[in-house]
Amino acid sequence: MSRYDKVDLAYEFLVAKEKETETFTIAQLAEATGWSKGTCSTYPSKRWHQYVAKDGTQFSSSGISYLSKEEFRSVHSQKLQKTEDFSTKGILVHKAKEFALLAVSTYNNPYTEFKTYGFIVNIVIAYTSLFHAIFEKRGSNYFHLDEDGEPIFIDGEEKAWELSECCDAFWQGETNAEKANVKFLIGLRNKIEHRSLPAIDLAVCGECQSALSNFETLLVEEFGDDHALTASLAIAMQLTRISEQAQVDSLKQLQRENYKVVREYMETYRNDLNDDIVQSQKYRIRAFLVPKLGNHAKSSDIAVEFLNVNNLSNEEIENYEQGVAFIKGIENPFKLKPSKVVELVEKKIKGFNMTLHTKCWKFYEARPREVEADFKGEYSSFIEGFDHYLYSMKWAKFLIKELKNKQKMAEVKAQAI
Repeated sequence: MSRYDKVDLAYEFLVAKEKETETFTIAQLAEATGWSKGTCSTYPSKRWHQYVAKDGTQFSSSGISYLSKEEFRSVHSQKLQKTEDFSTKGILVHKAKEFALLAVSTYNNPYTEFKTYGFIVNIVIAYTSLFHAIFEKRGSNYFHLDEDGEPIFIDGEEKAWELSECCDAFWQGETNAEKANVKFLIGLRNKIEHRSLPAIDLAVCGECQSALSNFETLLVEEFGDDHALTASLAIAMQLTRISEQAQVDSLKQLQRENYKVVREYMETYRNDLNDDIVQSQKYRIRAFLVPKLGNHAKSSDIAVEFLNVNNLSNEEIENYEQGVAFIKGIENPFKLKPSKVVELVEKKIKGFNMTLHTKCWKFYEARPREVEADFKGEYSSFIEGFDHYLYSMKWAKFLIKELKNKQKMAEVKAQAI
């Protein structure tokens, strides 16, 4: 008989009870596994304490069904049990995880008004501690030195690198989505630190989610699966929809003067990134939730699944793209003022100015010449709240492509104002 035979029987017993959402007694566990009642009574509170809860004489399991049989064997043999690590590295890893969970807790709290700022402040601390732990593990110096190579002290403590410096040191010379994501959040934190701007939550929720996902990936890659945050987190409950009026109200707020600095920072930062980074899920997660229909009405499979698009069939990809096309209607693409369009185009087409832009929208009929409150075209739309026309990035890219043709440029310049 293998030394794992009874452990495997316990695994099958606990998984079955979990799937049926049934409680069990020590006597039932002993009968199913062949262990004595005395032996069985110690495991739930000792080796399986993360997965088994007690209510009087009844027990219930939660989470064991997500473990493989081999993983449960490791849990049972206590190979995955957490041990205290009081080294500098261990303390930094613990701090990183604590602040990452605090960031999520702040963001998911329905009573928190300033979700984005609370999340960013905590995730920045989490990332900084994680990088310091990585450098500590590698034996790399991550402290500021003076001209003589001596440590710089602040309040009696050596001055360690801030997050931006950590990113540059960790991703030396690299330009990738993970680095761009962290740098964006650092800059955004600096912009909103002294401003009351809850309306930006909808605009940057994708970057916040990517930051968390990237954090856990880096944490696990550097320190192992037993440090994963997954066991401590769940999918945040969402309202079934965000009303169109709520989106309009948020857009109106973003157009107000006190949002100008933050809005311009967000637009400029994103526009300066290359398309591969902007489209990467590691920079900004774009997701939509749809009801999942199980194969059976009483099936007990996972309610939320993350699918890798690369593993989908051609038919599934087609359905996915149709769904994305439908959901994209939620995000308003018309965000650029004429002055912003001029700024973007002028970087590629020297001499482009506001007069030339006016000639362009008239030449290409990008928008009506008069105010039409219900107008929404391919490149421009009348925006309620802003009470004028705004343009899309597609319009700016279209102009750059068109005006590189000298003949087309001449035709546009000949357009009457």
